[in-house]
Amino acid sequence: MEDLKSYETRVIEINEVDDMGEYFFHHLLNRFAQIATESAMKLGVWNYDMMSKYGWVVAKQYLHLDEPIHYQDRIELSTTISKGTYVSFPRYYYIKKDNRLIGTCSSVWTLLDIQKRRMVSPQKIGITFPETPLEHLLELPPAIQKDMEFQYITERKVLYSDVDINQHMNNTRYVEWALDFIDFDKHHQCYISDLNIQYRKEIRPLEKVKLFMAENGHRYIVEGRNQEDEVYFTIEIYFRDR
Repeated sequence: MEDLKSYETRVIEINEVDDMGEYFFHHLLNRFAQIATESAMKLGVWNYDMMSKYGWVVAKQYLHLDEPIHYQDRIELSTTISKGTYVSFPRYYYIKKDNRLIGTCSSVWTLLDIQKRRMVSPQKIGITFPETPLEHLLELPPAIQKDMEFQYITERKVLYSDVDINQHMNNTRYVEWALDFIDFDKHHQCYISDLNIQYRKEIRPLEKVKLFMAENGHRYIVEGRNQEDEVYFTIEIYFRDR
């Protein structure tokens, strides 16, 4: 059977790491997005002609790392898909370092009609998915249990640098916002082992987002809400001692 995975090998550069030389999570998610685009083109489920009409957007994703990634590490990223439902399609990522699997990410994607701002079934616009081997499957992102008390942090406005080609806040910016609110020393004492992101409602340019956080030990939850307290997104973060 044809290898339906797409691959990328890269060496982590100095402008991609924090003050300890550790790979920023938003850069990793950006690489996931890039390799997903290349994969979608390879599989025939996206092309440049669709750019102004339709876009694949992530609805949820769960990332796990056994160890942090550092400056000058050489990593191999790979991605593949599996059969989805009418509008919901799983995509999986694998992270290797020194030929060892050190991380995985499962995600669920939907196709957005950019002009109408609503989900659309790929079948309706003539997209069909190839058969994929079952051995690539991972568990899909779990639900986030909101069992801690939230505290209001601040309000932020979605500005120019937050917005991507799908005309809404880029999924990596959610992570940057969330991690900036966690105590600076926590990032030095621990590394992030698990990141669970649930995107509930798209955030359009210039919208204001009320941000809340809950924490207990190594576990944090950051949530963004609109002015009516509807949830835009929820991010659950687990730290692990170094």
